[in-house]
Amino acid sequence: MNDEPRTLLIVEDDQRFADTLAAEFRDRGYDVLWLDSLQAVERQPDLSRHQYAVVDLRLRQDSGLDVISTLKERSPDTTVVVLTGYGSIATAVKATKLGATSYLTKPVDVDQLERAFAGEEGEEIAIPDEFQSLYRHEREYIEYVLAECDGNISQAARRLGLHRQSLQRKLRKYTPN
Repeated sequence: MNDEPRTLLIVEDDQRFADTLAAEFRDRGYDVLWLDSLQAVERQPDLSRHQYAVVDLRLRQDSGLDVISTLKERSPDTTVVVLTGYGSIATAVKATKLGATSYLTKPVDVDQLERAFAGEEGEEIAIPDEFQSLYRHEREYIEYVLAECDGNISQAARRLGLHRQSLQRKLRKYTPN
């Protein structure tokens, strides 16, 4: 049996959540490193030492999609699981194209994450058969455009033909409390 600890990188801007997650994984024998931004990830000299990574989709000023891209570029063998407070088809597809193996919506527990590391659990990405409400359709389209603009709200607002502040209000409305 391999005595080396499993290695995990957590990229999450919510310190309380990250501390809890890290403690639970350490209790299970993982060697854990927590970072809170894309810049912190980019400063790491050896990302390839991490077998697994848990990446929050929305970091304060960064996009988790950029983190996935950086991770997979510098460490193609790292298994990446994306966590998000609010999932959308557009961001799930983009995360998968960038190399994430699973896309899970919060709240999650350590068992779910370990199953995702093993490829046993991931959110099914499927467009529902029933007619989507206008509200849901608008929200998903805005999420799609925002993902295409790499999280740049000003650029997304221009593409959508909205004022930046109007788009920000809509995004706040879509974010669960």
